[in-house]
Amino acid sequence: MSTLQALYESHQGKVSDKWFSYLKKYEEIFSDFSRKSISLLEIGVSNGGSLEVLAKYFKNASHLVGCDINPGCQALQYEDARISVVVGDANSDATQDKISGISDDINIIIDDGSHRSSDIVKSFARYFPLLSDGGVYVVEDVCCSYWNAFEGGIFHPTSSISFFKSLVDVINHQHWGIEAKRSEILNNFREAYKVTISESVLEKINSIEFCNSLCIIRKKSAELNLIGNRVIAGSVEEVLPGHLSLAGSSMPKVNEDTNAWSVIASK
Repeated sequence: MSTLQALYESHQGKVSDKWFSYLKKYEEIFSDFSRKSISLLEIGVSNGGSLEVLAKYFKNASHLVGCDINPGCQALQYEDARISVVVGDANSDATQDKISGISDDINIIIDDGSHRSSDIVKSFARYFPLLSDGGVYVVEDVCCSYWNAFEGGIFHPTSSISFFKSLVDVINHQHWGIEAKRSEILNNFREAYKVTISESVLEKINSIEFCNSLCIIRKKSAELNLIGNRVIAGSVEEVLPGHLSLAGSSMPKVNEDTNAWSVIASK
């Protein structure tokens, strides 16, 4: 099977515009899906070329859905019946309903939309719940998060990068040591963008990875995101004794109620 880079280099159809490093990373994160019957959503399709390339890469895909707010995308036509284009604001209920009508069980989501922080956060809140367990959510061009024109800045409290940094804390909720919900760490984003993400969705965030201008979030069933019990291997403790007795034990609970650095600001 051809690599994504090779497919892009040989592509002669509709134009697609990607940074070189993205293709390398996509090969890494998409390879496990390459031969499966997956469903993919791309937010922001522009000239539509990426859907053509992805259709070649995911030969067994059932649906490849593109969404773009630009009315000009109505003109996009594809010979591949698996490709559909929905024209509308991805962050509207009407557009989401159209997308769900095509596929309501999505394995890969790529956000290459407006790159504005508000749209990125709203799209994540709206579409990550539709991602299947084991799926991957990719946000492109998060470099824009550092720019004022895209509602960002290096220290902007509600930039998209700040949002995804907060998800690192969500993943480690088990260790906070305070009585607080995962969603409380996102209070400022709820206020700024009027979005909510349920606990049942947040507990399914398995990992978050940052690359240059890319953010990759993986989703798994909640029980797979806990640290689990302690696994002890071997039998000889010549330096630090006491580990053998810890086999099968759980992570000890700590109380951080008096830690001033563990207070979550309420809105």
